Amino acid sequence: MRTLIIGSQRIQRTLARLACEVDERNQGTEDLILFGIVPKGIVVANALAHHLSEIAERAVTPVTLDLDHLEQINEDVSGKHVVIVDDVLYTGRTAHRAVSAILELGSPARIQLMTLIDRGHRELPLRPDYVGRKLQTKYRERVEVNAAGDLSVYLTE
Repeated sequence: MRTLIIGSQRIQRTLARLACEVDERNQGTEDLILFGIVPKGIVVANALAHHLSEIAERAVTPVTLDLDHLEQINEDVSGKHVVIVDDVLYTGRTAHRAVSAILELGSPARIQLMTLIDRGHRELPLRPDYVGRKLQTKYRERVEVNAAGDLSVYLTE
C-alpha cells in the first residue's frame, strides 16, 4: 500500500521555511556551500537553493555529492559553512559517509545536515540540524521521495 504523506505544495512551504532557517543560522549565504547527496538529495538541494536564492537575492547553486565518485568533486570547503542535503535520513550511514567526504575536501568552519524526512532508526550518533518533517516509521516501511516533476513523499508498507 502506497500513501501520500506530503504533497508538493507542502514540500515547497517546508523548503521555504528551511531556507529561512539556513540563511539565519549561517548569517546569509556568502560563505555557504550546499551539497546534495545523489540521487535524490541533489533534487532537494536544488529546490532549497531556489528558495535560498530568493532570500539572498543572489544565485545559490548546490554541488552534487556522489559518494561513489568523490574524485569528481573539486570544491574548496575550507572556512565555509557546509550544508549536506539528503532526502531521507534513516540509519545515518549515508550522512556519515557524506561528512567524511566533505572533510577530505578541506576544513570547513561548520558542517550541517539537512533532511527532508527524518524517519529515525539511527544506527550512528548523528542528528540533523534542519528537518522538514519527522516521520515515525516501522522498519518494514519505506519512505519514497518522488523526485520526478514536483517533489512529494510517499510511505509504502
